Amino acid sequence: MTQRPETAKGGRTRQRIVESAIKLAARHGFADASFQMIADDIGLSQSAVMYHFPDKNALFAELVRAIVRRNHDVVAGLADIKDDAGRRLLKHCVGNVTWALRYRRQDAQILILLYYLAGRGRNFSELFEGMIAKGRERIMEHLLAGAREGLFKLQDKPEAVAEILQDALFGAMLYAASAPEGSTSPAALEAKWKTYLAALTGWRS
Repeated sequence: MTQRPETAKGGRTRQRIVESAIKLAARHGFADASFQMIADDIGLSQSAVMYHFPDKNALFAELVRAIVRRNHDVVAGLADIKDDAGRRLLKHCVGNVTWALRYRRQDAQILILLYYLAGRGRNFSELFEGMIAKGRERIMEHLLAGAREGLFKLQDKPEAVAEILQDALFGAMLYAASAPEGSTSPAALEAKWKTYLAALTGWRS
């Protein structure tokens, strides 16, 4: 597929389309969030929307990239240069769940939708597997750094621990996306993950 030449105006239009699609997909489901609905929502023609995204697979892939970028921004916002590997891993876990809680009505609904669709088509499964693999890679980086710093005493290979942690974290994010407002306080969330990481890695904060 030929890449559309990007301009500042075109970039802003793409962003408006993506944000509208996230909102409408979260509200109505992605199958029912038509190009015409998106066009009506942001005051464009359907052909203008399809200029940027010629099919729904291309649009959904961009929705996933958009929510991942916002997720990374939330996690990065917790970072402190003075943090050791244990704190960085803790903030990675807490930040991901915080993102799901903060954006439960929109972005996190796309996460749930991707999880559902992953078993129903190769395009979706590749998107899902790629997202999970990148999450495991980030966890692996923290685990290896913690082992080098003498903070973690892993009872299994780092790859196995990273997989366990990623699975637990993804489950926590799905739960957070569906949980009622105010169901978890920041302090309780951090305490829960401290306990879990201590059990899994031997880390003591």
